Amino acid sequence: MSNQRLEFAKYAAIETGKILLDHFHNGNRQGELKTDKTLVTKADRVADRLLQDLIEKEFPADGILSEEGSTVFPENEHVWVLDPLDGTVNFSLGLHYWGVSVAHLKHGVPQTAAVYFPVVEELYTASSGEGAELNGTPILVSNPPVDSPYAVFVHCSRMHSLYQVTLPYKTRSLGAAAYHLCLITKGTALLAFESTPKLWDFAASWLIVKEAGGLIRANGSTQPFPAQNGFDYNDHQYSIIAAASEAVMDKAAAGIINNKLSVEEKRL
Repeated sequence: MSNQRLEFAKYAAIETGKILLDHFHNGNRQGELKTDKTLVTKADRVADRLLQDLIEKEFPADGILSEEGSTVFPENEHVWVLDPLDGTVNFSLGLHYWGVSVAHLKHGVPQTAAVYFPVVEELYTASSGEGAELNGTPILVSNPPVDSPYAVFVHCSRMHSLYQVTLPYKTRSLGAAAYHLCLITKGTALLAFESTPKLWDFAASWLIVKEAGGLIRANGSTQPFPAQNGFDYNDHQYSIIAAASEAVMDKAAAGIINNKLSVEEKRL
């Protein structure tokens, strides 16, 4: 069943990516603000409907949690967590870093993942215990020197307003949480940090990073998995960090300090 779900996740992500790419190239990118002040476009909603229709047809007994649909985690044994368009602001502005994130969870724990970035033609996939792939080729996290002067640290745009950061790495902010995390797996980034993502932003990439041999966790005592039945994940944000090695994770823990915490609490 895991292989069946993996093949389905790939198919669903690619087919949805094709629809989004058509909207992207034909200028159908205008958006509006939702009540939570995040941007949504017509393409987000079209992509969400397509994904949900595909899942309901192929796996009618499974539950669905989606950024653009129900954000309450259902009680089903199998649940699909969807971000139909990760990087909506990029998409709306004509920037290339956006994609489709599809994760399958069993008992609240990620089992299968596919994240597809159509413009840059990158499909990241993973199945629990079976490794991760990029465009069908197995990927493993590289382990460069922790103090490499050319190492890249990718992060969200909110980081500098919420955290004090003292790290020796070159910084990049590409505007898509799932893409930032996936960059760890192919050795482009040594470290990735997302200050305020929600479950759908990282559910698929979480598994991909782990299966590629990287490290990923939420800061603080509250971890996202297993996901909790009946919990509204629109009301909860996490702070997610992914690293290429334990040494990099330790360096990040000392170099990323939360502005809002007391001195005693500040270490990640």
